Amino acid sequence: MSVEISHETEVRLNDEARKQGISVDALLERLMSERGATAHVAGNGSTPRVPILHLGAMGDLHRRDIYDDVP
Repeated sequence: MSVEISHETEVRLNDEARKQGISVDALLERLMSERGATAHVAGNGSTPRVPILHLGAMGDLHRRDIYDDVP
């Protein structure tokens, strides 16, 4: 399998693999497995769920609450 990537991305992959002392193939396998583990933890889909905070009613939001130009 081959994938077209930009020259900058190729340089970044090579640099990161060199820093870790592994081949680019091993680095890509590691990145793919980490992504798979993250997606598995998140559940259906690849984005993690964000907690919903129920903070109660805050009341009306007025311009004076945001800007200091209104006396």
